[in-house]
Amino acid sequence: MMRESSNRAAPNRDSILTFREITEDNWRAVANLSPKDGQVGNLASNVWSLCEAHYSEDAWVRAIYADETLVGMLMMAIWDPDEAYYIWRFMIDGRYQNLGYGRRGVEFAIAHIRQHNPRAKQLGVMSTPPEGKESESPIKTVKPEDSPYKFYQKLGFKEVAPADEDGEIKLAIDL
Repeated sequence: MMRESSNRAAPNRDSILTFREITEDNWRAVANLSPKDGQVGNLASNVWSLCEAHYSEDAWVRAIYADETLVGMLMMAIWDPDEAYYIWRFMIDGRYQNLGYGRRGVEFAIAHIRQHNPRAKQLGVMSTPPEGKESESPIKTVKPEDSPYKFYQKLGFKEVAPADEDGEIKLAIDL
C-alpha cells in the first residue's frame, strides 16, 4: 500500500470526508492546494478565496479532509438563508481527484444546507460552459474536458440562466 510521508495511509475512495474550519494551523496548506493544470481557469486561487471569505460576512468556508489528509476546499455564500445558497468556490486538489470526493463534497453542501435551513429552496453554482472557454491568457483558457459543467449536471444541477459577461453559466439544484 502507498504511504504518505507522515506514515499514514494515502486517501482512497473509502476515506472518511470531514469538513473543518480553516484556522491559523491549516490556512497555508489550504492556500497551497491546486486543481489540475487545465482546471485553473475555472476558479480563483485558494489564496484569493480565503481573502474574500475573511472579508465577506456571507461566506462559509471549510477545508475538506479525507481521513487526515487535506484534499480540498468548499466555500459557500449565504445571501438569503431562506432562499439562496451558492457554491462560491469548490475545489479538490488535482492529486486527489477521481476518488469521489467532488461528488461527496457537493452532497455534503446540500445536506448541510438542508440541516441548518430546511426552508432553503435552491443551491446555485457558476460553471465554465460545457464547451470550455477561450481566453487571451492561456491560464484562463478552459478545454471542454476541464469544465465542471458536466460534473454538476450529473449531480442534478440544471442551467437556470444564460452565460454572464465572463461566459460563466449559472446552474442550480432545488433543495
